[in-house]
Amino acid sequence: MSDYKTKGGELQHCPQCGAVVPESASVCPKCGYEFSEISANSSSVLLATMLAELEYDEDKCQAIETFPLPNSKADLLEFATALKPRIKKLDNPLSEAYMTKYQELIEKIKVSFPNDPQLKRFADEFDALYASIEQQKGKQARKNWLTEHMKLLVTAACIVVALIVGGGLLIAFRDTAANNADRCVTAVTKAVDKDNLKQARNFIVGYKKDKDDVIEGYVTLLSKYFDAGMWDDAKSLVEYYGQGQYTGDLNRGLYNYLLSAGDYDQAEEYINVESKPTDKEYYDYMEECVNLMCQAGLLGPAQTFIAKKALHFASNNTGYYSKARVQERLEKVINAYK
Repeated sequence: MSDYKTKGGELQHCPQCGAVVPESASVCPKCGYEFSEISANSSSVLLATMLAELEYDEDKCQAIETFPLPNSKADLLEFATALKPRIKKLDNPLSEAYMTKYQELIEKIKVSFPNDPQLKRFADEFDALYASIEQQKGKQARKNWLTEHMKLLVTAACIVVALIVGGGLLIAFRDTAANNADRCVTAVTKAVDKDNLKQARNFIVGYKKDKDDVIEGYVTLLSKYFDAGMWDDAKSLVEYYGQGQYTGDLNRGLYNYLLSAGDYDQAEEYINVESKPTDKEYYDYMEECVNLMCQAGLLGPAQTFIAKKALHFASNNTGYYSKARVQERLEKVINAYK
């Protein structure tokens, strides 16, 4: 009576009661017999073997996302256990593909085995795990932004003194100035490490020479403000430094970080720090926030956000940026995630 095949083959009869069973079934609908892989093939081993034969990351990502999920409880448990560690490795170029497959696996667990304690544990932990990974990605994006702009600013701050007056005296003066900047940055870093942010800020503000010389200190203190959620302090530091030519870049970085941290109301203040945001800029901000919320599964809060922020367009009765048309377009964004 066991005339059935494994891993995607045709399941014709249950080996226990003989009932005809659909191909995709994981248990017999008549007697409850659970179908497991006859050869005990491991889905994770099959996937690993497939990936080892591919050279490029693009092909590997596609292979992961299209890999068929197993049906039986034993196979699902094995696959979930094998996939979970992989989605936590943010430095792995395949992490997004693994996350997509893991989400698909969790959905199947919820539908096929909603009350099984072994599998339910993975489903129950998923939301918190997903939120933690997204938070890590936000921090990594902020660090990447700070590193990139620090290099640009430090490069711009390199001033070559061409006028030599007094030979060794001028060289000594230049070295002294450089040493003072180094000492300032070192003092700021030590104060931040000790969580003495007030002292660190005093070092920054007290530096009287070219502020670009101590840009590393600015970045260190600003990063600490970001991590601690001290938006007012971060804002005032950006404004203090922004007397130079880097106002736009620094404010844009603060805007992007606030979005990644989910602080959408604070981010609104940095849409355009030079002037009042245009209708297009404000709509782009709303659309970006709605997409981020939907990606995190926050469809309800996204609808509330639209109703609140659409008041910005209340005075527009007609046109592309009328309140009604703005709400209509953003509702379509939410519907695409349902």
